Amino acid sequence: MKLISLLTQKIIFENLLYTSINLSQAVYCNTSKWECLTCSPENIIETTYEDYGEKSLIGYNNKLDTLFLSFRGSSNIQNWIDNIQIEHHCIDNTNNICVETGFYKLYEDLYPFISTEIDKLSQKYKTNELLLTGHSMGSSIASLFAYNFSKIGYNTTIFTFGSPRVGNYEFVQDFFSRNITSFRVTHYYDIVPHLPQYRLNYHHIPNEIWYNENNTYYKICNDSNLEEDHECSNSCYPLSCSSISDHLNYLNITFGSEGSC
Repeated sequence: MKLISLLTQKIIFENLLYTSINLSQAVYCNTSKWECLTCSPENIIETTYEDYGEKSLIGYNNKLDTLFLSFRGSSNIQNWIDNIQIEHHCIDNTNNICVETGFYKLYEDLYPFISTEIDKLSQKYKTNELLLTGHSMGSSIASLFAYNFSKIGYNTTIFTFGSPRVGNYEFVQDFFSRNITSFRVTHYYDIVPHLPQYRLNYHHIPNEIWYNENNTYYKICNDSNLEEDHECSNSCYPLSCSSISDHLNYLNITFGSEGSC
């Protein structure tokens, strides 16, 4: 029975993983006809929302019976890296829960429309299951939405790819305490998971899944104590965590508007 249970868990994980990575790349593409390389027919697009320099896909996956929400990363990765803010914005002063200011401002701009659409789809499909995903900056926005949707009763799962650090230790601690199934996928020497810097009191959300350079093997990392596993992505720190090419390639999917569209 234990073997069957482990096999079932692996199948569920891989279904969620590949659904998430397809949605995370598809949001970079022209999705008006839903014909891109990562535009799976299992994903029903209900709304495409583009505003404030961000694009999101909102819909329903008929295989997993879950609503989904996917956020696009920056169209210019290098420019975004060069201009990333490092200022904290505290969303709960009593408990010192703070996140990166730019990420939170974008989340606030997007929230009114997206939360209304998700509530409508929850009623339409009669489910409170919600899968959130995104690549790069899109991962940070997905993380903030996951955090807040979990507070209002959604059964929330999040898969991120090449996510930056989103908030301080208290934010990650509170995120981890909530009913959120979280997987943070990283690739070899990708530069973005090392921003903003740890020394500026930015921390990562668990649970890290680290892929090797060729995307042929992954390691389930040990970060349940809310500290990064030094044998995973952080193994390249401090001298080698500088690859943009690793950031733009996950599971052999090329990210960006010029990627696997």
